[in-house]
Amino acid sequence: MNPSITNENESVLLVSCEYFPKAIQKIKRLGTSKWEPKLKGWLVSRDYIEEVKNILIEFYGTDGSFPPKKVNLELEALEDIKAETKPIIFSGKLVAQAFHRDSGAKVGENVALLEGNIDSGGSKNYWQTIIEKGSRFKLMHVNEQLLQLENNKAFAYKVIAENGTTNVNRLRKISDEELVAECVSRNLIVESSVLKGGK
Repeated sequence: MNPSITNENESVLLVSCEYFPKAIQKIKRLGTSKWEPKLKGWLVSRDYIEEVKNILIEFYGTDGSFPPKKVNLELEALEDIKAETKPIIFSGKLVAQAFHRDSGAKVGENVALLEGNIDSGGSKNYWQTIIEKGSRFKLMHVNEQLLQLENNKAFAYKVIAENGTTNVNRLRKISDEELVAECVSRNLIVESSVLKGGK
């Protein structure tokens, strides 16, 4: 989701943005701002439009009039992570969410679980969203400004290059004979030179 400011009516703005606690704290302090679940945004008095723009630029790198810079990440849980009665979020992205003790958990939009496990737990009234240590995720379209402000030490991340990453460990292991045969078939080497030790 890109941050945006739209007119709800002549006196109220609808402010939409990804969840980032410090940004939301500041938006909530603007007069009688309130969350509107049906519209999935914050209703803020037009009197505070400049303050809203400043908050969005500070945390999201844009006031909604131009697209923010985004990156893709590989994310790894460095420990077992548990969140009581709420989802687990990293840089505005919902990484995992449970709904009650026995619901299990699911990843959010633009997030993939590559390996490991996410689950639910806890008690009936104090259920938890759980990510097991070592679980790896791919997060797409992460706001770069939010990433720079993120301080969750339970995760390690690396930015994925635009052309993707290559993991040589995933390549099939081949024998010397298969490698030579492939090189010969592509005319990269002459078979006789290989048989004679390159002489």
